[in-house]
Amino acid sequence: MEDTDSTQQSVLIKTGWLDKNPPQGSYIFQKRWVKLDLDYLRYYESDKDMYSNGFIKTNFIAEVAPCGDQKFEVRTSNRDFVFRAESDEVRNEWVKAFKQVVDEKRNRLSTYHPVPINSMGADKSGFLELRGFRNKVYVEVVMDKVFLYKSAEDHASGVGLKFIDMNLGSVKDSDRRSFDLTTPYKTFSFSADSESEKGEWVEAMLQSIGEALSNLEVAKKIWLVEANRRCADCNAPNPDWASINLCVVMCKRCAGEHRSLGPNISKVRSLKMDHKVWTQELIEVH
Repeated sequence: MEDTDSTQQSVLIKTGWLDKNPPQGSYIFQKRWVKLDLDYLRYYESDKDMYSNGFIKTNFIAEVAPCGDQKFEVRTSNRDFVFRAESDEVRNEWVKAFKQVVDEKRNRLSTYHPVPINSMGADKSGFLELRGFRNKVYVEVVMDKVFLYKSAEDHASGVGLKFIDMNLGSVKDSDRRSFDLTTPYKTFSFSADSESEKGEWVEAMLQSIGEALSNLEVAKKIWLVEANRRCADCNAPNPDWASINLCVVMCKRCAGEHRSLGPNISKVRSLKMDHKVWTQELIEVH
């Protein structure tokens, strides 16, 4: 099944209801609405929910395999997730879809040198208090998204709670150490350890919103060269990121992989955001 997720603007490989085994390993399965695309496995309490109960980054999935009647297991470096379908036939469809995604992701990543999994080029990361959670959550601002994790260990293994696309987000002060990230669907109320740290978080999230809402003035100039109308790595159309030291343009997904290499190897900049970077001379080089 293929569908389009209107919030993420990405093609979904497969969606449907599955029973999920809770983290405690109980025999009582929980019914979840599951979405799989090239970058994420996400699961929700309802097919109407905008934000997930949890997600797994697909490049952290080590293996997907059947594990008994109607069930299959998604294995990461430090945690296994067991799902149950309504039949063996549906289970096999999910396993096939997962293997398709994992194989394609591995093919992409094989073109890059391995890097530490905690070095993903975040604009801002660290712990914040989040209303509704007993313990602090690990928060990461990357490009035009904000990711939430239960712990730094979960972040390192690519297993998170939810991520927020910032194209519909707004940020405002709540009190001296607190601020709200508001979307049309939910308000996330955060508290930092100090007023200065709160300021850093607010600035990072405002920049993320700016990235999500940025314009294509520079990109259109770059795209005048026919070779720049496709991602240099995966051939996706209309790439809106570039490595300014490698002089190549790329899509958002490949830009994330370049960022993980570190700026000493690939210095990634947005064609839509970083207007001060894009002098006429640099545009002509690309």
